[in-house]
Amino acid sequence: MSARTSIISGLALLVSVACGTAGSGGSGLDANLITREQIDEEGPGSAYDIVQALRPLWLEKRGPTSFQNEGEIRVYMDGSSLGGLDALRGIHSDNIESIAFLDERRASLRFGPGHEHGVIHVIIKR
Repeated sequence: MSARTSIISGLALLVSVACGTAGSGGSGLDANLITREQIDEEGPGSAYDIVQALRPLWLEKRGPTSFQNEGEIRVYMDGSSLGGLDALRGIHSDNIESIAFLDERRASLRFGPGHEHGVIHVIIKR
């Protein structure tokens, strides 16, 4: 019984630590969202600069065709397609409300097929 109790206690501790870490994430931030507050903390620059500083993995191709290097990460601003990642360089951080990363599935649901590497969606201040 003591071995079983030890295993159960160990699992309970592991689950509580994992849940505490995942729940707080260090700061409780969404890994797929950059907020206005985060942009302000980072300081002025382009949307590209902000993404590179705060979520650099968003700038790397992911998905089933990433090894074949087909397609590109697409950039949208307020629902309109701007093209590839270079479009982020033309958007100044002062104008941004938030920036979100949508994986292939979410991007395809929102914008249609052809987003194998996902979308960086910039929302402009109103």
